[in-house]
Amino acid sequence: MISKRLFGTLPDGKKVTEYTLVNAVGMQIDILDLGGIIRRWLVPTKDDKQPHIDIVLGFDSLDDYVADQAYLGAIVGRYANRIAKGQFSLNNNQYQVDVNQAGNCLHGGRDGFNSRVWQAQMIDSESEPTLILSLVSDDGDQGFPGTLNVSVTYTLTASGLKITYRGKSDQDTVFNPTQHSYFNLAGHSSGSIEDHQVQILAGTYTPTNKNAIPSGEMADVTNTPFDLRSLTTLKGPLQSNHPQIKLGNGFDHNWCLDAYQPNMTQPALVAKAYDPESGRTLAVYTTMAGIQLYTANYIGPEPIGKGGTEYQGKHAYCFETQCYPDSPNHPQFPSATLNANEDYYSVTEYQLSF
Repeated sequence: MISKRLFGTLPDGKKVTEYTLVNAVGMQIDILDLGGIIRRWLVPTKDDKQPHIDIVLGFDSLDDYVADQAYLGAIVGRYANRIAKGQFSLNNNQYQVDVNQAGNCLHGGRDGFNSRVWQAQMIDSESEPTLILSLVSDDGDQGFPGTLNVSVTYTLTASGLKITYRGKSDQDTVFNPTQHSYFNLAGHSSGSIEDHQVQILAGTYTPTNKNAIPSGEMADVTNTPFDLRSLTTLKGPLQSNHPQIKLGNGFDHNWCLDAYQPNMTQPALVAKAYDPESGRTLAVYTTMAGIQLYTANYIGPEPIGKGGTEYQGKHAYCFETQCYPDSPNHPQFPSATLNANEDYYSVTEYQLSF
């Protein structure tokens, strides 16, 4: 089942609509056409007094989403994560894109996909309600080349959410969209996630400098806090003295996924999160080359979260499936180039057991 309601009006007069997708097992996801934001994700419980738990961080008002600097729940792009100094070369042409964090381009620039109102199409279904969001990013948007047609399809299945990304550009460009939901499987207002367990099926990761720009190395995770190849309680790694953990105030790093193969069409299992107290498990499947685990290190109490919750660092984790950060400047990394008139296609699935 799928329905919609007016969520609010932006300062420029644009209306923002919230779409509610509900599946046959009672899972519900609320999505805004502003930024493709996943605002709520309600999971059924066995507690009659609290029949659902909301497992993503978010806000109650449109004004708070406008003020948000942490990309809560949004689709980010054109290029998720960072491009060093906002500069890259493509076909012997130098490009300067918008810089919006420490002199680098983060998540596509100041006016990225997260701040756009997308066109929406609903496909009603009792078993798999679907929302298709689309937009056109003009040539030169935030400095990126090519007119890019983008669509993101959210499908609520019996087990979770399938996200399909498609794109086509009339010029060679770089393209790397992702979803930036902040998960807390115990509930969005339940506080620290340090007792949760995480698994990432990757033998290497990309170390960074103090501004989260990769050095270009793909480092072995063995005997480091980045070895999450089996379910690992987050408290130990997050309290480590490893210099990379100190630099980022926690995890804000990309893992090079073992399962990745170029031109994959079927997503592979790459990561899991587990909350021992509730027994909930989130499994992440993707066709992408990398995944960024971010432990909400710098999230703060403003704006106030849903239900008056003051979110803090280490209260959630993001699993951002992606190309590696700064890939256009590292030829040894899997390419983020989208050639003119070629179809971009990727899939990420977040599957829940509860």
